[in-house]
Amino acid sequence: MKIRKPRMRFLSDTLVLTFLIFLSCAGGPRTYLHPEADMSFYQKVGVVPFINLTADRFAGEKMTSTFVTELLITEQFDVIERGEFDHVVQQVRSSTGGSPSTELTAEQLKAVGEQAGVNGIIEGVVKEYEMIRVGQGSYPLISFAVKLVDAPTGRVVWESNYSTKGGPRLPIISLGETHTLGELTQKVCRKVVRKFVGKAF
Repeated sequence: MKIRKPRMRFLSDTLVLTFLIFLSCAGGPRTYLHPEADMSFYQKVGVVPFINLTADRFAGEKMTSTFVTELLITEQFDVIERGEFDHVVQQVRSSTGGSPSTELTAEQLKAVGEQAGVNGIIEGVVKEYEMIRVGQGSYPLISFAVKLVDAPTGRVVWESNYSTKGGPRLPIISLGETHTLGELTQKVCRKVVRKFVGKAF
């Protein structure tokens, strides 16, 4: 006599399988760390306002501010006060050319480093920052890149790229949903910074 598997047990197994598939496919920040980097050399850093390539005019400022906060929370870096550092960056750009919508050149990085008294400079680019439709709901989408550059040489010491969206982490149940851009901003910055610190220290 053939015994049928109870329906509830079948649904339970399906949920477990879906969860395991999710865990195996879940991505995170793609991160590069220079193999010869001595991070003690870069513990005092300055953060350049992130370049904003999105339609949200405040996306760059929001990402920069949140990233700096997460960096400070780690207590691994002495981050120069933003107003002071922004002033140095603006002065260098005014005297050497360039725009806030472009990355600093090697010459500018060196000048900023010398004037601000830092060996490490962090730059970022916000590529996507918007709400998108997912099924019947709207969820946040963020994509950005960030890097730590050696000011004297312009060499990239660390770089990370991350793209992710909110919404339910599982397609069947509402688990771990992220509904707002503010919430997702904090999550992605925390994840990128923690991965950086984990690899660097």
